[in-house]
Parts: sequence; structure tokens; C-alpha cells
Amino acid sequence: MVYKLNGREDELTVNLSVRVFPRTFGYQGEMRYEFTQADDLVGVVSVCEDETSYFIHFLNVMPGNRGKGYGSKILKMLCQMLHDKPITLELDKGSPFGIENLRAWYSRHGFVSTTEDLMIRQPPGSRKQEA
Repeated sequence: MVYKLNGREDELTVNLSVRVFPRTFGYQGEMRYEFTQADDLVGVVSVCEDETSYFIHFLNVMPGNRGKGYGSKILKMLCQMLHDKPITLELDKGSPFGIENLRAWYSRHGFVSTTEDLMIRQPPGSRKQEA
């Protein structure tokens, strides 16, 4: 599958494409999302799905593309694609960005803390999201 997001946001011209394919190792049902701009790999996300939710294992922006807004664009695009069920993630306590910075960043994208290191984003229009 290939998805595209085009637009101009925060002075960053975005023309991201994403390829989605099953991982050959890792968790059963895990899918790998590769986000590119032109021929440049911008970021990679790993997601598992079960009957009730999605789980983001990791979201990684390539080092040369960090600090340019790509992480936000990737997360926005991912949330648009995975809009039918809650999305859960575990904050990486070892992240060089710091767990509180990660929590604040995901919060800006609609995620809510459920425990010290878990966050969830409800599907648009769900009663849990509106509460």
C-alpha cells in the first residue's frame, strides 16, 4: 500500500509517501510503515493490530531529518490511517528526548496518559475521546 500526504505546514513542504508491509520478524501481525519524501527515507514506524486496538512499538525519524517537523507529520498521517480503533503506545524511558518531552509531544497529538509510561489515542468521535 502507498499513501500520500501533501501540503504545506509550518514552513515545511510535505510530500510524504508511506509503504506498508508485514515485518518478517518481531511480533505476530506487526506492520512496518516507511515514510519517504522523494527517495529519502524520513522515518519508520512499527505497529501491531489486534481486534480492539493498534499498538505503536516505535516511531523513529532518521537522524538527518530530526527537528524539521517530520515526526509530527508522520504521526498525523499514521493517526489518519489508523482511525478506526484506539492507538496505544509505551513511552521509551531511555529516549534521549526525555520521557516528559515525549509525553508532551504525544499529548499535542491527542494521546492521553493512562499510566506512567502508557498513552492512548481514541478514534475521532469516540465517547472516550470526548470525555
